[in-house]
Amino acid sequence: MKLLIITALLIIIALATLATANNIPKSTPVSTSKIAIVGAGPGGLGMAHELSKLGYTAITILEKSSRVGGKSLTLYRDLETGEPCTQSKDSRTGIVDTQNCVAHELGTCFLHNGYHVVRDLVEELQLSPEVAPEGRAMYSSFAEDEFHSQEMGDFITSSILAEIEKGNIEVPWYIPDTFKVFAALANAVGVYNKKHAILFGEVKYTMPDQPSASALAELDMTFGEFLESNGLHVLRAFLTVAHAAQGYGYVSSIPAFYGLWWITPELLNGYIQMSLHQQIEKVVHTSTDNWFMKQLIKKVVGCMVGGGADDVYRTTTMLPEGYNKIWETIVTHNNLNVQFGADITSIDRHLSDPAAPVTISFSDGSSTDYDFLIYTAPHAHASKIVTDLTSSETEIFTSLNSYVLSTTIYSSDPISHYSDPDTGSPIMYNADKMSTAKNDGEWYADRNDMRVFSGRTITKRQTRIGLQFYENPCASDESLCDTDRIVVNAEDGFGGSSEKVLEKFKAELDSMKVSNVEIGMQYAWPYFWHFELDSINAGLPWKLMETQGEGKTWWLGASASFESVNDVLNYNLQVLDNAGLVGEGGGGFFGKWRWWCSAVK
Repeated sequence: MKLLIITALLIIIALATLATANNIPKSTPVSTSKIAIVGAGPGGLGMAHELSKLGYTAITILEKSSRVGGKSLTLYRDLETGEPCTQSKDSRTGIVDTQNCVAHELGTCFLHNGYHVVRDLVEELQLSPEVAPEGRAMYSSFAEDEFHSQEMGDFITSSILAEIEKGNIEVPWYIPDTFKVFAALANAVGVYNKKHAILFGEVKYTMPDQPSASALAELDMTFGEFLESNGLHVLRAFLTVAHAAQGYGYVSSIPAFYGLWWITPELLNGYIQMSLHQQIEKVVHTSTDNWFMKQLIKKVVGCMVGGGADDVYRTTTMLPEGYNKIWETIVTHNNLNVQFGADITSIDRHLSDPAAPVTISFSDGSSTDYDFLIYTAPHAHASKIVTDLTSSETEIFTSLNSYVLSTTIYSSDPISHYSDPDTGSPIMYNADKMSTAKNDGEWYADRNDMRVFSGRTITKRQTRIGLQFYENPCASDESLCDTDRIVVNAEDGFGGSSEKVLEKFKAELDSMKVSNVEIGMQYAWPYFWHFELDSINAGLPWKLMETQGEGKTWWLGASASFESVNDVLNYNLQVLDNAGLVGEGGGGFFGKWRWWCSAVK
């Protein structure tokens, strides 16, 4: 009997050692599998939607809060009163009133021209079409003073002319002054796009394949250093805003890998298309938003800079019904089973037995068995409930770090040279406050969603969204040290404001002479889980992709890919593709340049 007991113990130890060594078989759920999805954010609901379309029916979404959407959080405010409201749909026309009850985005907010998967969802779910915010108020050292702004085009022009004057940019002598800026910009974008293709090759979805050793060596620096080392000074000011404005880190410190992931050739191609549209419209004094001009400009820009893109009139758009409407509609459209207030205490995947279920236990003492686990909550905190993380999973998840992006809904009088009637811009950026960690907590961006969606400039009190970013959040406010915080109820934020963050925000408003300020609610999101340079060089982002399916688990969400909704949804598709469950698709633009461009080369 003792011999049998010892033998059994040795077998258990051997199996545990085998699991620890990551010799764990991969599995793919079948349509009858009982699937548990942890987290009702874009990653979880996006995957639930895709699986539902594939015929999967036994899906349960376990959500700790009382809401769906995760870091997609939309509040609705009456245009006139600023009070909470509900958007209504006309029963006869089916049109949703998005102009009088305005969506205010406190998390996910924009789409750019590469957001194909998101646009497909909007069309599939029959939501209101996107709109383009027209105009940006750019505060920077290039403006007249700290209280005056420039349009985005003037800001970029000023930054490029400054680099030309310094001798960092050479423009052929024969190019007229009026075209020097556009020529320098287009040339730099062409160089960037070629370099991107060399380093990453063709990107089917949005996450690049693991670069070669030589490519990783070229990426072993910050994004700012990458731009400088490749002579792309002309793009520095623009990409500083394009990257940092979304909460994805300062170009002076974020690894080049993430900068190149986010700033795709397709995005830059779209920006050049938009710039060319605007330049032509200034000359002809009429809109170029028609099929012929869009096709012509697309062909011309494709040949100029590469980075193929669809025809683009405006690169950045927003959703009138709010991003949160996507996730709410996915739930109702698929009749998904979302269990709110799910307080999970442990997840045991029984790694030693591939045929055993995944057992999830809850704080009320109950437990439920599932066939497959899809985990979309922050991976850095998975060890709190997943009892059998492998050594590989532990290495990956403990290497993740996050920032903080704070969004505050507030009201005030119109702001001079931004939201006042004379300027009427829907969005403000302060480029000088997006440079380095010394800018942590500064009010670097603001958005007037009422202007975006109503098309009107409110001349009295305005409700707007102010943004602050923290590269080193814990050093600024102890309340930000806990990166496992969630918003339980949409209107309640994180249960209150982070005192020092709010004090900093108020001081920033005061320094810009913003009057009659009234704070609504602040949302200091733990944001943009990412790897540092050493972890990227060690291949951890791709190591995670290789583990997908091991231990009856898919690890998804922003922790697995990139913070943007577009990347989260594309990562889902990539995992499904790798599992043999989808055969085509992807949000990246792939394929060769069109025949017309090839013919004229």
